[in-house]
Amino acid sequence: MSIKLKSVLLLDDNLATNYFHKKIIEKSGSTELVLEFRSGINALNYLGQEGIEPPELMMVDINMPIMSAWEFLDKFNKLKNKTNFGTKIILLSTSLSPADKEKADEIPLIKEVLLKPLTKESILRVVADIRA
Repeated sequence: MSIKLKSVLLLDDNLATNYFHKKIIEKSGSTELVLEFRSGINALNYLGQEGIEPPELMMVDINMPIMSAWEFLDKFNKLKNKTNFGTKIILLSTSLSPADKEKADEIPLIKEVLLKPLTKESILRVVADIRA
């Protein structure tokens, strides 16, 4: 069985971080398509469109202006309940506070929290876990 995903959605307000993570994901050969968004609002608008295939994995930065990861996940969960999303979510952070870790552990949508920057090895491990 192939471990390649159909699509991964990156959500980070930092353009350089999204660019770097997109390149790492592409080099890992773990997905056919990388969708990147810098705004939770834009990502939700995309995900709410009729007929789109939801990504199998979303990697979401915890600290974003306008809409934090927590707000995004609350709105995504409402959207998810209306459709058939099987999306796994990874939160990304430059430094994980104990409060963020506790909050993440309480949200079933979140598979795990990873520190930035992503590495090829971390991507391959996450994808293998999803496919297992």
